[in-house]
Amino acid sequence: MSDLAIRKIEAIPVAIPMLRAIKWARGEITTIDNVIVVITLSDGTQGIADAPPRPTIYGETQRSLVTVINDHFAPALAGVNAFDLIRVWSVFDAIAWNPTAKAALDMALYDAQAKALGISCAQLLGGTVRPLTVNWRLRLGSEQEMVAEAEAMASEYGFRALKVKCGIDRRKDIAILTALRRLLGPDVEIAIDCNQGYSVQDLLEAAPHFEELGIALVEEPIPARDSAGKRHVAGRMRVPISGDDSCMTPDDVLDQLKLGAIRAVVIKCARTGYTQSRQILALARGYYTPVHNGTQADMQIGSAAAAHFACTYTAVHAHEFSSFLDAKDHVADRDLVIRNGQLIVPGGPGIGLELDAKKLRKYRLDN
Repeated sequence: MSDLAIRKIEAIPVAIPMLRAIKWARGEITTIDNVIVVITLSDGTQGIADAPPRPTIYGETQRSLVTVINDHFAPALAGVNAFDLIRVWSVFDAIAWNPTAKAALDMALYDAQAKALGISCAQLLGGTVRPLTVNWRLRLGSEQEMVAEAEAMASEYGFRALKVKCGIDRRKDIAILTALRRLLGPDVEIAIDCNQGYSVQDLLEAAPHFEELGIALVEEPIPARDSAGKRHVAGRMRVPISGDDSCMTPDDVLDQLKLGAIRAVVIKCARTGYTQSRQILALARGYYTPVHNGTQADMQIGSAAAAHFACTYTAVHAHEFSSFLDAKDHVADRDLVIRNGQLIVPGGPGIGLELDAKKLRKYRLDN
């Protein structure tokens, strides 16, 4: 095993239709235009991952992901020992940013390692595969639409946790949250994601309502780089602020924790892979700060990969592994299942999924 090397890396652009668009305060996704990353080792073992381009967040596009992986990272990593993550990350560090490209390569390599060893990624990372409590993300809409969606998804999948997109109109947000709490009762976890849409004053005025409604978390309520504003508000409200856009790297997380600007951390494996996600988890533990896994609107492969990481720690809040329900199809060889509000994590080896060759041919754009 110690002599396994990286033989080939492929970045495959795909376009998969969606059942419904995913909307938030700063953008919208209408088609799954991701990049499937495949790493083949010298013994033929293949690891897979899914890179989601988010130009409004990271500046990466589908074309830029394919280019940086195929033209830059693939040649530099050819022949490198598959277990030499220090060398792999030295290659990554030579090129600035490109977080989801690096994260996908990192996770595909771990997937290949675990498959070569005949174990799950969760085991490779120090955990065990188990069902995970997940939430449903309510898309922006009218009060009637959002309440109806919450009721339908709770009925069909047993969700006992919701993540509600907010941040455009705080009065409307409060009205919708009040209606949801009335519908769902006191025992359902409701977290909100403002996507940096509020001002400090908006948040100060909304905070008492959030507290009364028992909101579990307020994710990135104000501009991510307004650390002083976030710290000011954090000391004046009981609902914890969770860091997402302000916590894109381990350095970002450390900065936010030292400032006391956040009291929860969202880990998104789609941008930090397994290697940096482990670093973020360690930092959060050092500051006694709870962590849960978020999503970059991850589909089947991305959700499974992130879920294996989430199996390595105990989370206070529900994870965000349900975006794949928005897709009409996928390129994996099996469906993921959510039952009674829990994701049934595929058991492995690796992330427990392989590519479906027929579906990949159907949806890839580089044929």
